[in-house]
Amino acid sequence: MTRRQRRRLIAIILLIILSVFTLERIYNSKDEFHVTAKDASYYGIVEAKLTTREKLQDFEYLYGVLEQNYPFFKVNERLYGIDWLGNKGKYKRLIRNTKNDAEFYVAMNRILGDLHNGHVNIFDGEGFKWIYKSYYQFFSQNDALKNLSWYDAFSSPYVMYRYQFDGDIESIELYKEPVLETKALIEDEVAYMKINKMASFDTAEEDYIKIKEFLKEVEDYEKLIIDIRGNSGGGDDYWKNIVKLLTEEPLSVEYYAFFKDGHRYKYDPFRASYLTTMKQLDEEVLAQFPEEVKTDFNFYKTYSIRINPWGVSHNPGDDIDFKGKIYLLVDRNVFSSSEKFASFAKDTGFATLVGEPTGGDRVFELIPITFLPNSKFAIRYSRELGINRDGTINMETKTIPHIQVDPTFYEDFNKDECIQAVIKDEKR
Repeated sequence: MTRRQRRRLIAIILLIILSVFTLERIYNSKDEFHVTAKDASYYGIVEAKLTTREKLQDFEYLYGVLEQNYPFFKVNERLYGIDWLGNKGKYKRLIRNTKNDAEFYVAMNRILGDLHNGHVNIFDGEGFKWIYKSYYQFFSQNDALKNLSWYDAFSSPYVMYRYQFDGDIESIELYKEPVLETKALIEDEVAYMKINKMASFDTAEEDYIKIKEFLKEVEDYEKLIIDIRGNSGGGDDYWKNIVKLLTEEPLSVEYYAFFKDGHRYKYDPFRASYLTTMKQLDEEVLAQFPEEVKTDFNFYKTYSIRINPWGVSHNPGDDIDFKGKIYLLVDRNVFSSSEKFASFAKDTGFATLVGEPTGGDRVFELIPITFLPNSKFAIRYSRELGINRDGTINMETKTIPHIQVDPTFYEDFNKDECIQAVIKDEKR
């Protein structure tokens, strides 16, 4: 090879390297690989100056947790066209471009947002404190679980430091505004209850008294509207108490749920107990479910919801002699415990559902909470795939109302299509 040829070859190689470098910079500059963030304090976190390596290690840890436990990857791909597991390289590039902990938090928030599930999220300061108080009160009020009141994400001093939280729950308001509204829409004809959250603890007890008094006032009305549009869930007792007041006979329904991995350590409060291996499930039953249930899951469990108005805790003073028709207003934001109410109400015939398909993810087990090993950010994730009575995946097909109309809420009920559909519906 002559000197001239060598020079030409070197020039070509340099040109190729320069082109690759330029194309890489252009590709890396795309908006999807960058986030902007405010100061760390805006998100209720403290800046700890994580290295890029530490951030990537945290992502790899979370990726592994979700890959082993998360049940809705295929559902997410069908509904939103996102191959979350296949986007691993894209997500790592996004993380590599973050310049501080706040940007890393925002990047992880975006990454988890691609799963389109309200039970999968990275907590900011306010969210962590809210869930801390909720879970602490739940465990501390249960004699069998008192020793588990402090665990994992809530027992780590590093997690607490990340969120600048000293464990003082007295200053945390779980419900800053009333979650219940009651009124007569049409005197002697249509009664109305709006529930913005399935509240727990003291709020649930206080509202139960208000609900009971209201129902006694309207027990001769023709129609009762229970409006849970926008209600993202909370505790089951809130809605079960309403059903118990209104039903004259026991109501029950049973659902299947599937898990990829159920054997967490014995004293883990999030361990799903009494699971059965898929090998024990009757083939004819299994054939009714989507193919991925057969191929991707290892365990299952059946859950029964049974509400008995004449149970051992029955108080005759609670009896409501309501003979009218009950309607449940729903929209896409009805999720988790509220979704459980919607599916129960439809499947038992307790109420006529009006609005649009719900948000899904009816769950029975506690939602697991973990924390990332380096950043100490607390993470919540779904691991339970619930099946509807018709054999479809609840997170995919949701709960379909009997009457489908625009679910937009209006203060003026004359403009509210859901309420107008109820008013026009003939009493059966």
